[in-house]
Amino acid sequence: MKKVINILLAICIVAMIYIVYGSIMGPIKFANEKGIRDKAVISRLMDIKAAQTEYNYQHGGYCDNFDSLSAFIKTAQLPITKKVGELTDDQLENNWTETKVLTLYAKARAAEQDAATLTGRKAANKKIEADTLWQRAATEGFIILHEDGTKEFLFSRETEFVSLYDSLYHGKIDPDSLRYVPFSNLENGTFKQFELTTASDTSKTGIITHSFQAQTLFIDYLYGLDKQEIINLLEECDDRGRYRGMRVDNNSGNWE
Repeated sequence: MKKVINILLAICIVAMIYIVYGSIMGPIKFANEKGIRDKAVISRLMDIKAAQTEYNYQHGGYCDNFDSLSAFIKTAQLPITKKVGELTDDQLENNWTETKVLTLYAKARAAEQDAATLTGRKAANKKIEADTLWQRAATEGFIILHEDGTKEFLFSRETEFVSLYDSLYHGKIDPDSLRYVPFSNLENGTFKQFELTTASDTSKTGIITHSFQAQTLFIDYLYGLDKQEIINLLEECDDRGRYRGMRVDNNSGNWE
C-alpha cells in the first residue's frame, strides 16, 4: 500500500512540475514565436509604406489597391542625382547658386548643339558663344578646360533614373506578394491579404492632404499559437483601446 502511495505521489509531483513548467514556459514560447511573426509582418508593412511613399511622390496621392501598387513597383523609375563638388564661399559671394551654374552649362551645351547642326556664319557664331560660356565656367572655377578640348567638371549635378524595385527592395521581394500577410496561410493554406485603404481630406484653406493605411489582425497570422495567450492579447488591446493587430499609415506603425 505504501508503495502504491509513493508511486501516486511521484506521479502527482511530476504532474505538478509539468503544470508549473507549462505555466512558465507557455507565455515565453508564445512571446518568442509571436516576435518572429511580428517581425515578418512589420517588415512587409514597411515595404508597403516605402512603395506608397514613392507612389504619393510621383502621383500626388496614395494607391488604393495592390494590383496597381505592384505594377508601380515593377515599372516605376526613381530619379537619382549624382553630385560633384560644392560651391565655394567665393562663388557664393559672387551670387552663384546651383541653379545658375546648371543654367550656364545648359546654355553652353545648347550653343554647342546648335553649332553642330548649323552651317556657315551661324555655326561659327554659335561656336564662339559656346566657347565663351565654357570659358566663363572655367574662370569661375566650375570646370577645367584641357588642351585637348575635354572638360573636367569640378561642380556638376546630373540626374539619372534607376529602377524603383532595385533601389527600394534590391530584388529581395516579389512585388506580387506584397499584399499577403506572412504566416496567414497556416489555417487553410491560403494567404490572407492586408487591408489597404486611402483617404483625402480638404482643409478650410483648400489644402488637400492624402493618407493611407495598411493593416492586419493578430488572428490573421498568429493561428496555431496558444489560444489563451491570443485571447489575453486581444483583451489587452481592447483594454487599451488599441487596434487588434498590426497597422501602418503614412506617418508610422502602431508598434512604434
